[in-house]
Amino acid sequence: MADNVKDRGILSLSWPLIITFGIGVFQPMMDSWFLSRTSESAAAGVGALMPILGTIFMAIQAFSQAGASIASQFMGASANSHARTTISMVIIGSALLGIAMTMLVFPSSGWIVSAMGLSGNTAKFGMQFMQVVCFGFVFRALQTTLTAMIATHGLTIWNLIGNSITIAFNILLNIIFLNGMFGLPKMHVEGVALATALSWAFSSAVLWAVLKYKIHHKTKRLDIKRSRVLIGDWIRIGLPAAAEPVSFQLFQVFITAMVVHLGTMAVTARVFSANFAMFAIILGVGLGNGNQILVAHLVGAHDYKKANRRTYQSLIASCSAGFVIALIVALLGSHLLSLYTDNPDVIALGSACLWCDVVLQPFKSANVILTGSLRAAGDSKFPAIFGSLMMWTLGAGTALFLAFVLDLGLIGLWLGMASDEFYRSCANLWRWKSGRWKAATVV
Repeated sequence: MADNVKDRGILSLSWPLIITFGIGVFQPMMDSWFLSRTSESAAAGVGALMPILGTIFMAIQAFSQAGASIASQFMGASANSHARTTISMVIIGSALLGIAMTMLVFPSSGWIVSAMGLSGNTAKFGMQFMQVVCFGFVFRALQTTLTAMIATHGLTIWNLIGNSITIAFNILLNIIFLNGMFGLPKMHVEGVALATALSWAFSSAVLWAVLKYKIHHKTKRLDIKRSRVLIGDWIRIGLPAAAEPVSFQLFQVFITAMVVHLGTMAVTARVFSANFAMFAIILGVGLGNGNQILVAHLVGAHDYKKANRRTYQSLIASCSAGFVIALIVALLGSHLLSLYTDNPDVIALGSACLWCDVVLQPFKSANVILTGSLRAAGDSKFPAIFGSLMMWTLGAGTALFLAFVLDLGLIGLWLGMASDEFYRSCANLWRWKSGRWKAATVV
């Protein structure tokens, strides 16, 4: 399997990942739509908490992908028993991490809502959603990990099939819970949260079946003993790999808190426009995940020249796609936003944000590709340390200056996020070109 993966083209490996990520993006958009049908306050309150949930999910995903990169390197080196041990270790570890996140978030939900500056109905709805959905974190962790492990075997089409079934299940549950069908009481925010958590559980079951019956993965007693040796590499790569996206999500929390300071209309405009802005990064993330799998396999086989070439090919394709899709979304902005609201002020402000996103997306796509390649090679410390440092100094400083000194408000904050992506993409490109990542491999 390893030989087959590293010899595949980036598009053949990535296209199912692109659609799979698109489905993942569609789920919160769908939740926002269901909520907006009953109350804009509910949609805004839940949407404002998405950076918090994103922080949790990014941490889990980073550890999962770090484990997948280690497994890929072993597969590239034809050390399949070590790859099997890594997969078992990461699945168990991710489940424990999901449980720990639930135990942390549930008692803290009131404080989280208050810290985000929410009040009134937006705070009430946000807390209701958080207290229900957090019980699905263990399944979200398993879903993320199983997706990464199936993808590292090159079977990305099975991730697409599994997640397509799941999103259909989620839509069905939303309709049932919100309308009180089959004798159930009508649920509002709690129904949307419950549908989301149950869909994660269903997805985990489907993906586990793929791993067990298609890939024929089995955990052996030797894997438990061997994992004590490999856990050091997982933590070495996983902790920094988690630190950078968690720092990014906390930066989004900071930006959201600044948006809350600007008022309810700004919060609503940002939530709705951010949903559509996600369309532009779908191709970039899909290509980035495919490129990360290929680079890890190639690094394991010590084919650094081909790994370098694959990264630059993915970089050009991802940045171009991000720009073109963001431009199309911006041109259609007012029509898209009218699906959520008929408030002309919200539509006008959200449309302006989508034009700012045209500037942001090429640099965001570059960061996805370059950070993924560095992690795949085991060099996760650089984007974690220098990326976070630049984010909280240059990025935050630019955002605050544009928003509050030049009085550009939400537009200034969005352009500040674009500047952050630009600073970090330049630093990550320099690191990749330096070739220092070749000394960080596991195999």
